[in-house]
Amino acid sequence: MANKLEDVLKKLNKGKAEQDQVKKVSEIETLNLDFSSSGSAYLDYYMDNKVIPLGAMTLLTGWEGSGKSSIALIIAKYLQEKFPEKTVVVLDGEQTITDSHVERFGLDKNRLIVYKDSVLENMLDTAEAFSQSEEVSGIVIDSIKSFYSVAIEAKSAEEFSIGVEAKKLGTRLPIINANCARRGTALIVLNQWRENPGVMHGDSKVLPGGQFNKYMPFTHLDFTKKDLIRNEKKEVVGHKLDVRIRKSKAGAYDKKEVITLNFYYDGGFNIVDEYAQIFCETEIGKVGGAGWITFPDRFGEEKKVQGTDKFAEYLKANPEDFEFLKQQLNVG
Repeated sequence: MANKLEDVLKKLNKGKAEQDQVKKVSEIETLNLDFSSSGSAYLDYYMDNKVIPLGAMTLLTGWEGSGKSSIALIIAKYLQEKFPEKTVVVLDGEQTITDSHVERFGLDKNRLIVYKDSVLENMLDTAEAFSQSEEVSGIVIDSIKSFYSVAIEAKSAEEFSIGVEAKKLGTRLPIINANCARRGTALIVLNQWRENPGVMHGDSKVLPGGQFNKYMPFTHLDFTKKDLIRNEKKEVVGHKLDVRIRKSKAGAYDKKEVITLNFYYDGGFNIVDEYAQIFCETEIGKVGGAGWITFPDRFGEEKKVQGTDKFAEYLKANPEDFEFLKQQLNVG
């Protein structure tokens, strides 16, 4: 005799946590994803505030030194702000995160776990365990290329070991991702480009770790470090950062198109400067001849400054007008 649907559901859900149970859509809050900030006001605006999905994977890639680890920590800070009762976990395979990083990017140490290990199996076991916790808002894996499987080390030189790490990642990451999906947990995975010497023509860049890089990310952001940024004393304080949206399931983007951001080593992105750029591009601040920018204050009076630097200075000095202009942006 065929089982009734309720009996099947009861059998499937026996012993499972609430978030792991199979349910009808009418019994769950929503199927829609929520999103968190990238830390860049301009990138958030450009991607319609759908940058870091809660309950799906975000892949951050780039060459060494582009700022991936720092940006991941900035994302972690915004996750802490969005979920003040939850903790962010960083699996630091590169073992480069220090107190300085945590303090510069404003993370709460009481709601941050940094686990340093380079063994792939340990990382996957740890990530899977945390992905089943309701009290974790985000898991950062930094980075794929820095984790090595003990299975390869145990094999002799004669044994075939190519693809062992890719297979493990391809098998375990979907489980971790599914756990995160059921709990609305952000999964941030970092990876670093490598040159493939076997490619004679076309793009020689490859990402280690196998095919998960292509099919699993909801969002894939690719970073390229460009010119250095110096202060008035000629000291290096940051660098220009080219961002390519190589994939987003929330919208269609040209992966060849480049968004250029200013990335500062002390604090990350300058939110006010980025909003000044947004206001000008949306004509909330109208740019005229000689770089003069005209905009309304919160009382409806016309203000005028010359250049985006002066515009940003005005916004910093007049936070109420800044909030007023942001409201106009949201209305628009």
